[in-house]
Amino acid sequence: MAPDINSLSWVIAWACLAAFVLLRHARRGPNVGLLLTYIFIFGTLHWFAPVLHQLPWFSEFPGDLTAEGLRESTLALAGFVAGVELLTIARRRMAADEEPAEEFDLGPTTRLVNIYLVAGVVLYAFTLFGGRLQFLAAVVSTGSTLVAVSVGLKCWLEQKSGRIGQSWLWLAVAGLFPLLTLIAQGFLGYGFVAVLIVASFVASQQPSRWKTALAGVFLIYFGLSIYVTYMRDRTDIRDVVWGGQAFDARFDQLASTFRSVEWFDPWDLDHLYRVDRRLNQDHLIGSAVVFLREGSADYAKGSTLVDAVVALVPRALWPDKPIVGGSGDLVTNYTGIRFAYGTSVGVGQVMELHINFGTPGVVIGFAVLGLLVALIDRRAAGSLARGDIRSFALWYMPGLSLLQLGGSLAEVTATAAASMVLILAISSVVRTPVAIEPENDEETADDEKEPKFHRRPEVVS
Repeated sequence: MAPDINSLSWVIAWACLAAFVLLRHARRGPNVGLLLTYIFIFGTLHWFAPVLHQLPWFSEFPGDLTAEGLRESTLALAGFVAGVELLTIARRRMAADEEPAEEFDLGPTTRLVNIYLVAGVVLYAFTLFGGRLQFLAAVVSTGSTLVAVSVGLKCWLEQKSGRIGQSWLWLAVAGLFPLLTLIAQGFLGYGFVAVLIVASFVASQQPSRWKTALAGVFLIYFGLSIYVTYMRDRTDIRDVVWGGQAFDARFDQLASTFRSVEWFDPWDLDHLYRVDRRLNQDHLIGSAVVFLREGSADYAKGSTLVDAVVALVPRALWPDKPIVGGSGDLVTNYTGIRFAYGTSVGVGQVMELHINFGTPGVVIGFAVLGLLVALIDRRAAGSLARGDIRSFALWYMPGLSLLQLGGSLAEVTATAAASMVLILAISSVVRTPVAIEPENDEETADDEKEPKFHRRPEVVS
């Protein structure tokens, strides 16, 4: 089947917008990889499948609406880029950011990172083994994200200490996340996102951009190969895991799966269909666009955005809060597509904004998201440069909730609020170090006992 010229134009436009914002952002100062991660996940859900549709040997099925959804997601990205640029313009008019610490004592920082890591592991293990705290469910569920953030910080600390070998070991630990989520939950996506968070954070701290880009290309290909292999045996894996079989049976199944890894082949139609089946969010968006255009449903007119605001209120304060996790029946209600019982289909940020206010809502909404992601990225990077890990976590952890591009905005706000509560709770019971040594010489006896961050010239490699 010959490629759709109109669809190809949107594919190229999407790629140009992504390249523009990433290159501009990389040159504008320090970052922690949040913008990079957002664009990568955006591309995975909204750009990669349409690229595959341009291959002459990969035929779209009749009635496919991917091109319609691709247009909407490209306009969303254009709005996102505008939001990032708006922040850049605003920053030029504001006073210069606070100067980072040239060097600081890593001891107190290391202790705080270790506490984050232990807290994250405990919370994640609690959820894995069936623990239930309904009124704190959202906070507990952020444990896995805190583990990923802590592992990234461990890599950063080892690099600051000059122990590059140890940093590679922590990266290897991050590489085990998909294996853990497969064995414990039967899902691959959660583990992949955790690896992406760590990899993007570590990459943002590297001076060599081309080496980072080369490593990224390799990881993308390796990840695609793991994905198509997983999709081949996904039913068998979930039968073992969800059936409650012992861990040795789960390991046996995974060993059997990955002994016959299928390296991604763009000429293999089975591989292309496996990717298109689960990573093509544009088809659903296109279905919603047409469904609303034909008058089969009324626009939500902000009702789901109200839900997102309500989701900010912790269930501990509102036990009977009507908002629950997930996208509910939104996708079915606004596309007319019926899914198999028990199938969870996320509405996604592009579709949710469209079903509320149409294309203008998508562009404006993503402009706000772009500004938020870029702002959080820079603020977290500034805190990290000063050695203020508590402030870094208070920015970065809620910022990671924005990466749920395939979910609802209510999930985003609930996760952001829970992440902030978790970091504040840990900080309330752990004394965090002061980021920069005070200018005055008057210090209390308690202050003298606390390690300080000391400024001294930094060796730039």
